Amino acid sequence: MNGLHNSTAVILAAGLGTRMRSDLAKVRHKVLDLPLVVHVIRAAQKAGVGRIVVVVGHQADSVKADIHAHCPVGNIEFALQASPNGTGHAVLMAKEATAGAEKLLILNGDVPGIEADTLEALAMVHEHSASPLALATAEITNPTGYGRMVRSENGDLLDIVEEKDATEDQRGIHEVNVGLYLVDREFLYEALADATPANAQGEIYLTHVVPFATARGTNGETLLLEEGPEMWGINTRVELARVESEMRRAVIHRHQSQGVTIPFPETVEIGPDVVIGRDTLIRRGCRLQGQTRLGSHCTVDEGAVVLHSQVGDGAHIKPYCMLDSACLGDGVAVGPFAHLRPGTRLDDNVKVGNFVETKKAHLKAGAKASHLSYLGDCEVGEASNIGAGTITCNYDGVNKFKTTLGKEVFIGSDTQLVAPVEVGDGAFVAAGTTVTSNVPAGALAISRADQRNIEGWVKRKKARQQKKS
Repeated sequence: MNGLHNSTAVILAAGLGTRMRSDLAKVRHKVLDLPLVVHVIRAAQKAGVGRIVVVVGHQADSVKADIHAHCPVGNIEFALQASPNGTGHAVLMAKEATAGAEKLLILNGDVPGIEADTLEALAMVHEHSASPLALATAEITNPTGYGRMVRSENGDLLDIVEEKDATEDQRGIHEVNVGLYLVDREFLYEALADATPANAQGEIYLTHVVPFATARGTNGETLLLEEGPEMWGINTRVELARVESEMRRAVIHRHQSQGVTIPFPETVEIGPDVVIGRDTLIRRGCRLQGQTRLGSHCTVDEGAVVLHSQVGDGAHIKPYCMLDSACLGDGVAVGPFAHLRPGTRLDDNVKVGNFVETKKAHLKAGAKASHLSYLGDCEVGEASNIGAGTITCNYDGVNKFKTTLGKEVFIGSDTQLVAPVEVGDGAFVAAGTTVTSNVPAGALAISRADQRNIEGWVKRKKARQQKKS
């Protein structure tokens, strides 16, 4: 077990995020379709942190709702910072909620790129140090906006100076504060009790813990990170896009390294929870999100969108399909331009063709609906064929009703199946039929009006038109 199991994570998520110019609290903005703060919580959970306390403030109820929607809530608690007064003040607001913890892992809720491995590495630094404090730093080319790490001539950490409080010489320092700390809880709250808002911001800084440690003869130990998403906080839409791009690239690289072919990775979006089997091909412009699972040897063609769906081995999702909460078996072919809505289930070797829409539809093995049909609230038996232009009329304006087709049923083109209705095994429904009552097994259903051919009609029509002119 790593050194974080007896730690409590304190995630700072109370800020307004003025520079985002948004009606949403900053941590509610999304990267890879998840709120920023959710990425941070998941990293802490993956690293084995025992408890998590999220400090909320602006739009507190909405931030909590976002977290509950995406994270297991058993080990997540909340503390309120009613008015913003600095990072140190935010951590003070978590004092009661963190009672009983030996160590506090402090993270910023607007740094979604943080990795569990880095949190574990920081725990190792703390574990092998005599100091009660370990924190992460980074050497970056342009340190503008970051707190500078002030060291002694022999390299001991003395202080962190925020840019607005820094001297000209200090602003030339390129080692910066990342905002990631692991500190003994008792020591931390002693340090914060000693902190004052005597700075340019008039706030209580969490960084006061560093000179507090130095004054007591124990310098904090540091973990040096590379410049990149793990240290990038988000304050603007430009920074949001930059982090999104880097995190998306990392997700795609992970899938490629596991045997997935993605020829144009810069055009593809894949969510962090998506699972893809080996030898699957993802073509340009695809978007795969949510709890999606793709089997092996699948092909997902250009422009397809797959959300929260399960897809078996060897499936082919053709160009510009939309799948939402659908379940597909092995060898299924879908599209192009098909729309599979929630509750769709396609068993092995089902074919759903171009411009077919399904909703709460179960097509059993070998069934086909190849063209221009709507199948809602229905069950289609094995090896049945749905002709072009077929509609299940499942809604009467108040209630939804079910259509049930047996196995090896043939539905002719331009058929309306007015639910509730059943068609028995092996039955045929002639093209152009409106089915309003059950069809027995092996029967033919037909409801067309008799055809009339009026001889000479066209010639007489043209003659009348000529007289008018």
